[in-house]
Amino acid sequence: MSRAEELIRELIDRVAGEVGLIIWDMRPREELTDEEMSIILGIEINEVRRALFALYELGLAEYRRKRDEDTGWIEYYWRIKYDKQKDVLRRELEKVKRKLEEKVQYESENIHYMCENGCVKVRYEEAMELNFTCPRCGGRLEYLDVTEALDKIREEIKKIDEIIAEL
Repeated sequence: MSRAEELIRELIDRVAGEVGLIIWDMRPREELTDEEMSIILGIEINEVRRALFALYELGLAEYRRKRDEDTGWIEYYWRIKYDKQKDVLRRELEKVKRKLEEKVQYESENIHYMCENGCVKVRYEEAMELNFTCPRCGGRLEYLDVTEALDKIREEIKKIDEIIAEL
């Protein structure tokens, strides 16, 4: 399994859950209704619907609605969009990368202090106002060196860039 396939599976699992992965792995060749999928998979229809809408929100599924002539009910015909997985993965990775870059910028521009007991993390100005005393437990607020954490975040950004380049 390629790194991209592993990542798309992780994303589906996180957003659409185990049922989403089951639907993804089903690899239906034609459109199916949520009811047909429920019967084929032996999974409650509401769980199937939740997973399908989560896949839809990601951009990995599409549907069309059709009114049933006999019952008058609207049926949803679903198609899984396997051809969109790289686009979706790229979009999600770029979103994560942006958040990490914002974190690097914020942490680089601010000095933080942390309670010796791990209760709170505050900026320098707030630590001064608190007289370097934790507002929760009364412990001492100590300088927080984020150099190592920033290096790890930058490493993660580099990995994301490598994955995006492979897509």
